[in-house]
Amino acid sequence: MFSSEVYTRRRSRLIEIMPEEFLIIVPPSTSKSTSADGQYPYTPNMNLVYLTGIDQPGTWLVIHRRAGMDAREDLFIDAYDETHAKWIGTVLTKDEAAERTGIEKISFNSTVEKWIDRIIMRWGIENVWVDFPVAGITGDSGRRLEFANRLISSYPHLKFRRLSGDIFRLRMIKEPEELETLKEAINITHRGFLRALKALKPGMLEYEFEAELLHEFMKNDEKIPAFPAIIAGGSRATCLHYVDNDKPLEDGTLVLLDFGARKDYYNADISRTFPVNGRYTERQRELVEMVIEVQEEAIRLLRPGKLHSEWNREVKEFFAGVLMKKGFIENEEDIEKFFYHNIGHHIGLDTHDENVISDELKAGMVLTVEPGFYSEDDGIGIRIEDDVLIGEKENILLSADIPKYPDEIEALMAKEG
Repeated sequence: MFSSEVYTRRRSRLIEIMPEEFLIIVPPSTSKSTSADGQYPYTPNMNLVYLTGIDQPGTWLVIHRRAGMDAREDLFIDAYDETHAKWIGTVLTKDEAAERTGIEKISFNSTVEKWIDRIIMRWGIENVWVDFPVAGITGDSGRRLEFANRLISSYPHLKFRRLSGDIFRLRMIKEPEELETLKEAINITHRGFLRALKALKPGMLEYEFEAELLHEFMKNDEKIPAFPAIIAGGSRATCLHYVDNDKPLEDGTLVLLDFGARKDYYNADISRTFPVNGRYTERQRELVEMVIEVQEEAIRLLRPGKLHSEWNREVKEFFAGVLMKKGFIENEEDIEKFFYHNIGHHIGLDTHDENVISDELKAGMVLTVEPGFYSEDDGIGIRIEDDVLIGEKENILLSADIPKYPDEIEALMAKEG
């Protein structure tokens, strides 16, 4: 986590875009039950983490401003419970929460809804912003969306806005502290890759390779990876989200590895494709180098002032041209036969980080760049993915130290072997 000054600065930037009178509510996410008294691992509301640095369940952030007055920030947390402490662990004290967030007014969350009522009813604030995820018509609503709907139902005369997009815009531009933490996540990812590559041999099960990655992540104080790793040997790599990871890695085939460590909730997302036995066939080398060529052009095309969709289109046009030259396809639209996903996504507190798709790309954003080639006829799937910081003049490849070129992979595997 960062210093309280970082979180204070972020909230100040959010307040700056608000009207003279406003009410901001950032509710917590909730734990999900498994069965009996079991719980799935808790995932905090990352917008709340971004604004406060607190990942503790039950935490609410409420900010409001009345005409002619300064904005007031209130944080609401769980009260200390002796039984909870004995069974599960203690919670933050008010002083600890204030020190971490830079918020002076800390209360227990049993009073948060009464405080919201008071702001609206006593002081007549009509501009209300609430942070909640959109589930759509077909999705299931969570507690945050349920709260937003209950608030709207209770006060139908107010002007409601969804706050999430405004926070997403802040999150899209990475601060120096965030970039350093992202680099730490990438460095842990790099170390995991080197460890697993050293252990790789024909016949190894995919989950055994995964275990080597996780071992290194845990050694670096990160028990939970950024996402479940994809370790796809041979033709299984043509499935984009293959996660069974339970088959043998066969001699003469390639492994598609899509993985990432995290550091303080900031995620790395890297993909590499390499030979099980340490040596690429001529065909394998040709195809991997083709994907790397496309990636290098995609990084060059990733520039401020473009829409994400424009960048994706430009890269696909280039890739289609490469595939036509090599005789894989005859028309541009046939690219979907071999490359059927987009070129990349924002990354940060979420692996697929929140963003506003209508906004142009800007310096300071971090995106993955991940072209792939998937051929069921060849029984081969290749993806090369790196994390890239957009710069004003040139981009910075944050994951440049993680080997990807066939010559360096072969040299590394020969040395490890």
